[in-house]
Amino acid sequence: MTYGESLDPDHSLSNLRTGIVSFLGLPFHLEPEPAAGVVLGAPFDGGVIHRPGARMGPWMLRNVTLGLGRSPLPTRFQGAENGHHARAAESWLDGGNIPTRPFDAGEALAAMGHTMGAWIERGTRTLMLGGDHLMTLGALRAHARVHGPLGLLVLDAHPDAASGDLWGTEFHHGTWVRKAIEENLVDPHRVVQIGLRAPRHDEGETQFLIKAGVRLWTPWDLKDPRLSTQLQGDIARVGQGPAYVSIDLDALDPAFCPAVAEPVPGGLNVMRAISLLRQVHLWHQPWVGADVMELAATLDRAEDTARVGVHLALHLLA
Repeated sequence: MTYGESLDPDHSLSNLRTGIVSFLGLPFHLEPEPAAGVVLGAPFDGGVIHRPGARMGPWMLRNVTLGLGRSPLPTRFQGAENGHHARAAESWLDGGNIPTRPFDAGEALAAMGHTMGAWIERGTRTLMLGGDHLMTLGALRAHARVHGPLGLLVLDAHPDAASGDLWGTEFHHGTWVRKAIEENLVDPHRVVQIGLRAPRHDEGETQFLIKAGVRLWTPWDLKDPRLSTQLQGDIARVGQGPAYVSIDLDALDPAFCPAVAEPVPGGLNVMRAISLLRQVHLWHQPWVGADVMELAATLDRAEDTARVGVHLALHLLA
């Protein structure tokens, strides 16, 4: 194997010389242009209730990809693995960070829609690096303007369907799913949430989601072999049209991802999360947008958490 086959020398040496690390060594292009896909950072955590730090997440997620290959090993070595052996993020770009000032959620969401929308209008898929989960609402708004109501696969410990009454605002990281449904950004019958387990103040969130037609899965449901066919069917239904995939790193157990705003014991392990994400490659068309959210880069073991997030993204991209 030659050097050029294992690493892109131009990008790798540029990272070393400038100290600026792009996601997976992708070329930086800050101005929107037609491309297979673009990685965009969302440096905002003004919607976080308890443990901030996610505004620094995009930098750490990029940094831990330094020197990381873009071809994840297949889950088996004998034979083909559903035909997916392509290099991850082939012909993708790193579009830098969306310019969000830290004090105004409405302004940040508008900036999201403007910047991401300019890429989407050029036929480009998006991967967003968070940032708090409220920013997913901005991404869904941008995609829905082009694609119409989306399917939505969410890995998260929380339902994120609060009304906002408790904190006096309808825009924080625990309200975005409700807002997406109320704004008709998603088709609730093609929305699946996996990993739910956080104790709630009341049952209003889950009642709202069930009434809307959203499918809800706890880690205990995932362990029931009688439900495996139903799970596969639910995930497949998400991809029956344009779809978005959102990963809140608190879906994983704090043993693997402790540096998040709201860690909840009893979550997914890394291999289980990867196996769930790889099912999206069975969809008839690729997802149009995805994200990795809620890495609180200022908290203990943030780098460990970031490495998990990057590997989840890698398997989603590959």
